[in-house]
Amino acid sequence: MIESLHPNTIALIAAFFTAVSQTLIGKAIGQLSPGMAALIANLMIALVATLLYAAGDGMDAWPPMGIFLFAVSGVTANFAARYLMYSAISIIGLSRTQVLFQFSPLWSSIVAIIFLGERPTLAIGLGTLFIVSGAILIVGDRKRDSKNIRLFYYLLPILAALIMAAAPSIRKFAFTLIPSATFGLMVACIVASSLQAAILPYTERKTGIHAEMRPLLIAVAGGLLNAAAALTFWTSLKLGEVTQVVPVRRLSVLLVVLFSWLFLGKQDRITWRVVAGAAITLLGGGAIVWSG
Repeated sequence: MIESLHPNTIALIAAFFTAVSQTLIGKAIGQLSPGMAALIANLMIALVATLLYAAGDGMDAWPPMGIFLFAVSGVTANFAARYLMYSAISIIGLSRTQVLFQFSPLWSSIVAIIFLGERPTLAIGLGTLFIVSGAILIVGDRKRDSKNIRLFYYLLPILAALIMAAAPSIRKFAFTLIPSATFGLMVACIVASSLQAAILPYTERKTGIHAEMRPLLIAVAGGLLNAAAALTFWTSLKLGEVTQVVPVRRLSVLLVVLFSWLFLGKQDRITWRVVAGAAITLLGGGAIVWSG
């Protein structure tokens, strides 16, 4: 039924689910480790995608290349980038992480210029200026923060954005081989969950693998809403244009800042720099994406 909606409308629904799920995950990460939170999120998405795929009509064929591409997107976006993002959330906060993650369209444009021979445009230049300006505002908060957080940790979401930059295009191409959002998401998150579970004994070696019930339940709820966000976004990717649905989904950053202010309180300190940085980087990302 959701496929009857316009792809951009589906992407807007995905933005809302993304903001709510990230707020819940951000709340849980205050008491859970980033590795445990990432594992729970990927497991919930894999579970929901598997159930929906099993309840549907299925596919007549599964070309190995399509499965491989979905798996690659799982390794890069659902495993590596998600773990880096959750690690950043645990240190610099949810809103700052989401704002700095707006570097993603900049990385995509740089890749296109270097490897595809595309020429830089005025819109890309202005978008880059906006994104860097927004990032400077966010990083400027570091000097005013009583926690005295090292600059390195502010680079984690930027690195996550770099790793995730190619994922939408990889998924879009995979859909030409296997046109099923639930199947693709199932493959990606099973791969991501397996990798996250494999490294968990190493990431948790100092504290041990443990979880209290309340943050665990919050993380599960966040994971289920993350599944809704992923399914709606992947569906919008399948039906629409990457250059349109990706910036629509990034509207979630404004909702994340709002929800952080309303529900996370002292756990994620919201300042005028965070709000301004969110708006400026969003404009920058939109300018870069729409320049194509």
